[in-house]
Amino acid sequence: MSAAAALLAGRRGLVLGVSSANSVGYHVARGFRALGAELAITHRAPRRVLAQQLAAEIGCRALELDFTDEASVRVAFDELGAAFGHFDFLIHTLVHVPEGVLARPVTELSARDFGSVMEIGVRSLLVAARYAQPWLGRSDSPRIVTLLSAGGKLAMPNYHAVGIAKAALASAVRYVAAELGPARIACNAVSFSILATDAAERVVGRERTSETQNYLSKRSMTHAPLEFSDVVKSVAFLASPLCSNVTGEILNVDAGFSRSYF
Repeated sequence: MSAAAALLAGRRGLVLGVSSANSVGYHVARGFRALGAELAITHRAPRRVLAQQLAAEIGCRALELDFTDEASVRVAFDELGAAFGHFDFLIHTLVHVPEGVLARPVTELSARDFGSVMEIGVRSLLVAARYAQPWLGRSDSPRIVTLLSAGGKLAMPNYHAVGIAKAALASAVRYVAAELGPARIACNAVSFSILATDAAERVVGRERTSETQNYLSKRSMTHAPLEFSDVVKSVAFLASPLCSNVTGEILNVDAGFSRSYF
């Protein structure tokens, strides 16, 4: 096994939010397996069959839980913790948008819809950290990594509620990092430019997603389009023992676009 392929060898943990084979969560889970990790992916009840199929393809376990039901999170984490013995990493990729929310003006969102976006997109990280902590504490190098986007810092079309949630999630990363730091649990984030995921194409459309990718690659420092593997490798580094004494940070993976004025 090459040094790169062994980056996560023997490490165990969870990837939260594998919604489809064209999601970042799926690519992270598959990439982690290729790097030697043993893991489980999580899913909600309506996606049981799909999640089990994806887990079989990846070669991992599938856990059913609902982050609006903390009891189910505790039970699932304790079951997996007992099976694994400990967690080395927790990867958070959860996003939830009720039907039609992004098509409405942000000022007209109901408390219920806005709360749902924040509950799954932000508070789920806090809940996951709470119930994973006893198992992460058994690791020599425990890591939590979540995913952000430019929409948390800049206004983007058809993204308002998710962008607000991503901004709040960025803040949550820092507070979780501060709280869990004394226990040696590092908490960091990866912010990446647009990828042609099912979620991106559902929100902005396939054509606009492609146009945006082309625009970003032309304006970036490398002039190279972002690939799933670029994000996976960055998440893997933050989840690995090589990422030492680094916490509360946001790693931008966008080919230098966000650091280029022209």
